[in-house]
Amino acid sequence: MAQFQFHQHITLARKYLKPKPISLVNQQIQMQYLYDRLLVANYIEDSMLVCILDIQPSSESQVYRIKITYKLSDGAPKAWLISPPLQKYEGKYPHHKYGKDDSGNYQLCVYYPKYKEWNQQMYIADSFVPWVCTWLSTYEYWLVTGKWHYDEMFTGRNQIKEWKKEK
Repeated sequence: MAQFQFHQHITLARKYLKPKPISLVNQQIQMQYLYDRLLVANYIEDSMLVCILDIQPSSESQVYRIKITYKLSDGAPKAWLISPPLQKYEGKYPHHKYGKDDSGNYQLCVYYPKYKEWNQQMYIADSFVPWVCTWLSTYEYWLVTGKWHYDEMFTGRNQIKEWKKEK
């Protein structure tokens, strides 16, 4: 009987006691600790963490300036390509991007939010920044081949059929 009550309490705790998100200050400290040499800016303004980094995904890669923004109310960080400008392959931009910000910088589609791969108990420096590096490496490969060789969310049956043909 006692074991049943214990499991019942655990179930209730999970339902009603949600884990707290990592604070913006702690996110900022972790970014500074891990990426001090890469950081151009790392500040909190209007309840938003803003980090600007110069990232070189591999020794053969160029250096990319990336802006990462994060508001606790948004639920997840966002990454923006500041420079160099996003390039086209055969007249088309990569489909793994969202819209532009006020400065004309593209927001990168680093992961698919509905898969819930990122949560507010994760450090941006430990998870999101490496995902941005993977996006940049995949983008560089795409610029040469036109193929996006990384996991992605398919939005329709035709895309799935195309993907299966390539395999």
